[in-house]
Amino acid sequence: MRAVIDKTLRKGLSLVFALALPSSAAWSKEIAVAEMLVTISVHNDAGISAGTLRGAEMEASRVFRQSGIEAKWLNCPLPADGPEDPAQCRTAEFPAHLQLRIARRPRNLSEITFGISYLSADGSGCYANLFYQRVEQMHERSRVNLASLLGDVAAHEIGHLLLGTNSHAANGIMRARWESEELGSISMGTLFFSDAESRQMRSKLATWLAKRKDDSRVASARLGD
Repeated sequence: MRAVIDKTLRKGLSLVFALALPSSAAWSKEIAVAEMLVTISVHNDAGISAGTLRGAEMEASRVFRQSGIEAKWLNCPLPADGPEDPAQCRTAEFPAHLQLRIARRPRNLSEITFGISYLSADGSGCYANLFYQRVEQMHERSRVNLASLLGDVAAHEIGHLLLGTNSHAANGIMRARWESEELGSISMGTLFFSDAESRQMRSKLATWLAKRKDDSRVASARLGD
């Protein structure tokens, strides 16, 4: 596995992330928009309050919905809170089920590191980490709503997983550095993926859905033999 390290907070309010965008098959017309669903297992190691986490997930869902994708959030218990995680909390299947871990701070990484997305050689990946302390620092500097900021950072990081490698954009949520313009857009609720990014994420999900349906038909046919 290859780690793509996202760095931010250069000179105050800059946000730097790395990400990805491999080509994908055309979006099949037989797959409805309602089926464009990505499930994210969330591991709240940072101990973020339930209200802040809920607000962040609502914000990230709103961003993905603008792209024609529904996000389903599974808030997984910490080991100290109960028995072993439910099976769904451990599931990772690209691109339909991803894992987001929110840590308090990074280990052995520079102060400008905001998160890490783990991508394989083909640009696919299921695991991303965020560092909540960095989000808090940006919130304190910019006074942007904490839950909104956390949600948009999470959407950006999940975007890394869905899009692949080398996909920084000139503007929008996938811009490499977030300056005052992007922070203002967060406050106004207008920071989104581009149309091209949205199409490519949908295509990735559509390809997976089509393959799953084909596999199901093949399995059914074999059972009928």
